[in-house]
Amino acid sequence: MLPVVMGRLSSSIVPQRLAERFLPPWPRRWFPLRSIRVTMTCWYLALVALVLSLFGWTLLLELRSHLLSGVDSTLRAQAEAIPSAITAFWEAEKLSQSMAPGNWQNAPGPTLRDEIARGQLPEVISRWAERMTQHGQEEPVRLLAPSGEPLYVFSAFTTLVPPEMEAPVSGLPTLEERVAYQTLEGSQQRTRLITRPVRQDGRVSYLIQVASSLQGVDTTVRNFRGWMIGLVPLTLLLSSAVAWFLASVALRPVGRMIHQAQELSAEHLDQRIDVPKTGDELEQLALTFNDLLGRMERAFRRMRQFSSAASHELRTPLTIMRGEVDVALRKPRDIEEYQRVLRTLLATLTEMSFTVEQLLIFARSEPLGGAVDWRPVELGTLLRHVEETWHPLARAKGVTFEVAASDPVWVRGEGRLLERLVANLADNALKHTPRHGRVTIQVGQANGDSWLTVRDTGPGISSDMLPHLFENFFQRRDPAESKQSVGLGLALCRWIAEVHHGRIEVASPPGQGATFTVWLPLTAPPT
Repeated sequence: MLPVVMGRLSSSIVPQRLAERFLPPWPRRWFPLRSIRVTMTCWYLALVALVLSLFGWTLLLELRSHLLSGVDSTLRAQAEAIPSAITAFWEAEKLSQSMAPGNWQNAPGPTLRDEIARGQLPEVISRWAERMTQHGQEEPVRLLAPSGEPLYVFSAFTTLVPPEMEAPVSGLPTLEERVAYQTLEGSQQRTRLITRPVRQDGRVSYLIQVASSLQGVDTTVRNFRGWMIGLVPLTLLLSSAVAWFLASVALRPVGRMIHQAQELSAEHLDQRIDVPKTGDELEQLALTFNDLLGRMERAFRRMRQFSSAASHELRTPLTIMRGEVDVALRKPRDIEEYQRVLRTLLATLTEMSFTVEQLLIFARSEPLGGAVDWRPVELGTLLRHVEETWHPLARAKGVTFEVAASDPVWVRGEGRLLERLVANLADNALKHTPRHGRVTIQVGQANGDSWLTVRDTGPGISSDMLPHLFENFFQRRDPAESKQSVGLGLALCRWIAEVHHGRIEVASPPGQGATFTVWLPLTAPPT
């Protein structure tokens, strides 16, 4: 295991160490190896190099093909002109023979066809070639019999097709072809050769071979290749500068976002990074990052509020318990006094357990939304369970506690959470209802929804507190008791109602108490 880990570490550390060792400080500062700018520039250069290579290779092939096509056209024109030249030469010869002295009958001489039929074609071709040579019109041409035997070879042809090239030339193309093309490779140069058959009465009379040096073509291609090889590095250099500039411009907003993000801290999560109005991924990144900052800010605030609420809600019961225990331990007490202390401790522990359970449910409220155990719940039965718990507490406080549930009302949800919702509303109502007051809980249905109301006869809620009543950890000041209570139960009520696709409302006319109404979707009873 250790060698594997060391190998992975060395594979990532060695390049960086080599760069730090062999590169001076300024390129390492301006050209960091692990940089998006460098990566983008390298990818851009690789793409440009690939495009230039493909374009240059294609252009080189097209240039070579175009030049070779020009050579072939010239050779083909020369080859096509030779039969006509031989025919014209023989007609002139025949005319001069008929007009020669001694030919008193002016009898025309034999035609070229007659000469070919008599097997005199080699003599005709030799006489034509000699005439061409005398007039300085010698061309790189060779004339062959259908069997491949040379009829006449111009010296210019021998210069272009030396003896070492005779081997490939001896393999003549198919006679049925109109024109055959060959490229002969020599030690000094390359030669282009075409072979054209000349037909007479459907038969091949002789073959014409015309040669041309490809030195001009090869020189042009070679010069073009050298020009491309010299141009590619220059183009890549200019492209690298352009790519570096474009990458710098494109990443400039990212640099600003990085700088602003580095200045953020847990104490300044209310700050946001600037959103570039680019309409692209960078703008989306900034918006997403600001949204993340918002969620982090809410999470930090939630954590602080949670800690503050936990300490605030638990500090008073713990102080009561500590005081009772201290008083009981100062001197011996009778049994009734110890029983009173234990009852006080039990009541305080019950209140602490309720508070801790509230805190735990609140801490799990966000992830719990997708893990609700959905089952049909009858609200009347649920209210009777709540009445069994809270009726004795209300009687001990001198408050009348009434529950009214006539017809069965079924909703879909988790009974434990719905019971917590009603318990929180009942606890809130008892806390703010004075002695001889009344707390009434009713349930019913209307317009396809169920409703549950908790009404008290307390002092009511001021209008400025109503909009914030269901916020997490909202601190509500009780005008009757002149103390603050950290809002936790009502925030849980709102969350439980929303998880069950419902809502919670509150109404509090001045001096007439408060009425909380929870609306939940109805469901069919289980069968």
